[in-house]
Amino acid sequence: MIMKEKKQDKLSVNEPNSIGEALSHSRHQVPSSALESQRQKVSKMTMKEKIDQMILNNECVPDLKDCLSYSSSDPTKFFFVKTDNAFTRKARVLQAIRRWQTGADCGYIVKNEVRYYHPNLATDGKEINRNFLHHEIFDYAKQRVLHKKRYETINEKRLFNNFLSSQPMVFNLFVPLMVMMQSDEGQVRLAKTVSSLMDKSYSLGINRITEVGIEFIPEYYKECLNDKTAMDAYFRFEKADGGKGIIAIETKYTDVLGKNQASDPAPAIEAATKREGICGLFTNQGKEDILMGRIELCQVYRNFLLTECVRLHEHLEDSLSVVLPPKNNTANTDDEQQLKDILNANYKYKFQTINLEDFTEALMEEFPDEDIFKRFHHRYLDFRQAERLLATENK
Repeated sequence: MIMKEKKQDKLSVNEPNSIGEALSHSRHQVPSSALESQRQKVSKMTMKEKIDQMILNNECVPDLKDCLSYSSSDPTKFFFVKTDNAFTRKARVLQAIRRWQTGADCGYIVKNEVRYYHPNLATDGKEINRNFLHHEIFDYAKQRVLHKKRYETINEKRLFNNFLSSQPMVFNLFVPLMVMMQSDEGQVRLAKTVSSLMDKSYSLGINRITEVGIEFIPEYYKECLNDKTAMDAYFRFEKADGGKGIIAIETKYTDVLGKNQASDPAPAIEAATKREGICGLFTNQGKEDILMGRIELCQVYRNFLLTECVRLHEHLEDSLSVVLPPKNNTANTDDEQQLKDILNANYKYKFQTINLEDFTEALMEEFPDEDIFKRFHHRYLDFRQAERLLATENK
């Protein structure tokens, strides 16, 4: 990936003017006073930056009807998506607000020749940056689509136009981390942040993060699970003694893990479960339940197996699988607990759940000068605007 300076395109209100604003390292520029610093910032603001600031201050919001779905058969009838649980409804309204704030037209899907307009969808996100927090994240996303390998599962429509999707969320969070860890200091500080969030009962001994990746399916996937199971993101790390490892991350904004089934995964999953170096991770009862088909082999289990197969194939010293959901997305709790229950006590550290809020707040705390993480929190995790709109539903 190349993150390079370029003139800003005709952009939405979604992003700051330059990489220096989003990924700034201005700690060496100390103003004479906090007041003078603030005055300087305001005086130098462009119109777009002032609009950004207005949005961040919760002053620019649509009406509730602008955040609801409707169809071409009756465009005057607005409705919530019936299948949404309470959290997904709130998140969909929040991302409808974010889409509206970019000025993008509402997107739609077609079913039985009827257009169903959903306010979390844009229409022109591939041509004009709508869905990303910075133009360089947008550029990276376009490059990944342009050079997508035949076995990769990046969904172009979701990536550019679906504000509710976890896929663009991964890009918005982890591409800035790719930039930061290009320096030795960034690698060490990121390692410190990641380590602070891990289960304290076991220390991975992470000294530095050496690589950050997104949407990863190994080229040798046929030697793993022989399907398109992917890591949403990963950290490769190095210990003080030189040992290497990987942390695989599955992000879930509103997604449900257990309902995302792979195509005919049983033979490869059975082989991976029995594989030397993996089978000993499970309790005897857990392994028997898996092989006898007594428990559902949902996505969280496939992701875990993929991580362990990568560890073996690349001769890594350690590995860890992490699920990264918002704290109020509890739809996958049962699947996560099921995997934890079948792991041997010595290996329970290998699967952990970390709240997206905790991860984001840890990044903001360790990198207080990095505006991009505050923007990420505002984009995905500040539900105050959505809650206020939802409170007007029956008024």
